[in-house]
Amino acid sequence: MGGLRLNAIAIDEVRDIFEADEGLAMKLRRWTEARFNVPVHHHRRARWHSPFHPLYRPNVEGPMLPTGWPTPNDVEDLVRGRSIETERLTRCWRLVNHWLTHMSWGWTEIPMTVARFEELDRDLASAGLPSAYSLQRLMARDPQIPLRPAPGMQIGYAGTGQILATRVELSKVIGAIPSTRRGEASAVLTFLNSYPGWNQLAVDLGRPAPNLFVAWQPDTLECTHSAGLRAGQTAS
Repeated sequence: MGGLRLNAIAIDEVRDIFEADEGLAMKLRRWTEARFNVPVHHHRRARWHSPFHPLYRPNVEGPMLPTGWPTPNDVEDLVRGRSIETERLTRCWRLVNHWLTHMSWGWTEIPMTVARFEELDRDLASAGLPSAYSLQRLMARDPQIPLRPAPGMQIGYAGTGQILATRVELSKVIGAIPSTRRGEASAVLTFLNSYPGWNQLAVDLGRPAPNLFVAWQPDTLECTHSAGLRAGQTAS
C-alpha cells in the first residue's frame, strides 16, 4: 500500500536540513546514529601461506549495513545539499523522514494508495467540500528542496492560511461522508485540528509557524506502515 505522511513544520525549517549549520548538522548526525546504528561485525580468516605472497592474515572489521540502509555519505550529502543519485533517493528519504519526526511539531502517517487518495478527494467534493480546499491542494506548493522525490513518491506543502481554511471547511462536510469511507478524512482533520495550538506554541518558543509538509510514499519507504495510522508530536 503506500501512505500519506503529514508533517507540521515550517517549510524553511525543512529547507534548513539541506544547508544545515553545524548545530543542526550535529543533531541530524546524532539522530541518525541512534536510529540507524549497526553493530560492528568481526571477521577473521585463518592464516595461510602462498609461494607468491607473504603471510596473509586479514582482519575485516566494519558495519554490515542492511540493504537500503542509509550510509554516512548519505547524511553528509544531504546536510550539504548535494545532488543525490536516483538509486540513493529511497534511503535518503528514509533519513529525512526520521529527522522530520524529531523536528516537526507533529506528524502522522495514514495508509493510503494513490487511487484511494484521488477517490477520497472525490468523496469530499461530493460531500460539499470546495475544490479550493481539496487534499490535493494541501500539497500543491513546491517545497523547493534539493532532494528529489524517490520513484513513485509525491511531495508538496501548504501554507498556514490554506491549512487553517481547509480545517474549517473539512469540519463542515466530514459528517456527510458515509462512515465506512470517512476514516482517512477524519485522520487528516484530527491532525489539522492541532494547528491552532502548534501555532501558539511556535510563537511562545520563537519558532516560525508550522506549514504542512506532505509526502505520499510508496511502501518501499520504511516509514510507511500499512497496519494502521501512526502519529507523534514534538516541540523540539
